Amino acid sequence: MPPPSPSPPPPPPLPTPLLKPSRARPPPPPPPPTSSQPTTNPPNPPTSNPPNEPFHPFPIFFYGSLMDPEVLQSILALPQPPSPKPATLTGYRIKMWGINPALLPSLTGSVPVTGVLWHVASADRFARLAAYETAAYRWETCERVLVEGGERVGGCRVVCWAGDPEGGELEEGGFGFERYRRYFKGSVVRCRESAGS
Repeated sequence: MPPPSPSPPPPPPLPTPLLKPSRARPPPPPPPPTSSQPTTNPPNPPTSNPPNEPFHPFPIFFYGSLMDPEVLQSILALPQPPSPKPATLTGYRIKMWGINPALLPSLTGSVPVTGVLWHVASADRFARLAAYETAAYRWETCERVLVEGGERVGGCRVVCWAGDPEGGELEEGGFGFERYRRYFKGSVVRCRESAGS
């Protein structure tokens, strides 16, 4: 009696479908990559921190609600309001996503974007910022930041709109910082304080 023929090998596993990122809690992006351009700051942090390596602080340019020190204090659970430096960014333009500003690259016709510069000193604080911004935005490195006095700061991170600039979600307009502070800031701070209590 002939031996039974071997059974055929199992089929290969189906590919795992790609999942869209949640808009609620995106994974924190890595610190900015190194840059060969001269800068007045310490060497720029690497693209990512190897395992068991310390976090490398880096500057972030804020142009929306996080320009307000009290909002930044609430988001990061800081004991005192921070002291970010007034700054401007060139090479970008602002559109509006509801009450929120959205930064878009602009090669021509851009005007300086007003904001502030602040250094992120820990991975935990950066993760809180990434969660606050959501996956509607993506992180980019920018080299065109000027602080008061004309000093240029390189290796900064900034959040830009992650969607389609022409997709219909954005409207022309600019961010009214004083209007935000008057009508919307209180609800943001109260919401963060309630979530942390």
